[in-house]
Amino acid sequence: MVFSKGFTLIALMALLQSADVTSEGEFAELLILARSAAEAGNPQQAAEIYQDAIDLYLYEDDGPSRGPLIARVRLDLTRALVESRNFDEALRVTEEIFDSDPGPQTLEEALFIRYNIGFSYLTGATRRLFGLDVNAESRGLEVLIGLIADYPFMNFSDDAIFHCGNWYLKNDQPEEAERYLTRLVREYPESEWVAPAQLLAGDAAMAQLKGVDYDLGILVSAEQHYRRYLRLFPGQGDAARARESLELIDSFKAQRRLRIADFYIRIEKYDSAIIYLEKVLLEAAGSTEAEEARRILEEIRSKLGTGEN
Repeated sequence: MVFSKGFTLIALMALLQSADVTSEGEFAELLILARSAAEAGNPQQAAEIYQDAIDLYLYEDDGPSRGPLIARVRLDLTRALVESRNFDEALRVTEEIFDSDPGPQTLEEALFIRYNIGFSYLTGATRRLFGLDVNAESRGLEVLIGLIADYPFMNFSDDAIFHCGNWYLKNDQPEEAERYLTRLVREYPESEWVAPAQLLAGDAAMAQLKGVDYDLGILVSAEQHYRRYLRLFPGQGDAARARESLELIDSFKAQRRLRIADFYIRIEKYDSAIIYLEKVLLEAAGSTEAEEARRILEEIRSKLGTGEN
């Protein structure tokens, strides 16, 4: 994970002074010690000292629980927790930052940290519970969904939406996957994820097909996704896969029409059967389904030619 650098000591002291807190008391000394521990590569020690400084400021010095100063110190605590891989605690502290009236820069940095943790959880990082490393994908999904809902226009929002949609697709929840992926395409047209999202939206629609009857609405939706991908991104490397998917859709639609035609033949509604068979010839020319449709049409016309109806 990549995180932006914190204040230098000079900037930190300036913040202390601007917040009407003396830079010579125990609170300031603890912040300097914490920063020194972080810079020396001891993030766990730094986190403990930052927490001591926060406790001192809030409870012993009776400082305000809200404002840019305490929010910034909590941000430094969050960074130290991340460096020591205490991700769950870091997430908890980011929530305290949001509640402490941070300035825009502190808020943005805290949100970015939260996004990185959520993404790491979603893509395989484990969390520590009761002394054991456990899968954290559901927690990562929860974090990202919360960010999407509460902060939809951050510079990571499209990334979060794409990764949620991709996760849903990989975990057999294609309806949710299609919803997130189409939202990305619709609301973030300049995103670098638009092309893969458009293609995966088609995959998500196809994954919703159940049984042999093939929901025509789902097939139409999938076809629209793939055709839009080919229209907008003709030079992308997955164009061949999109075309193969469209051929598969044509095959599914043709199979569905063959079954409908068979139904009409069984009840001797030959004119209706012919309509569906001719659609197969028109829309799936060259396919095995088209060959079957042509054979059935010849049988029907031969039968009708002998006077049968």
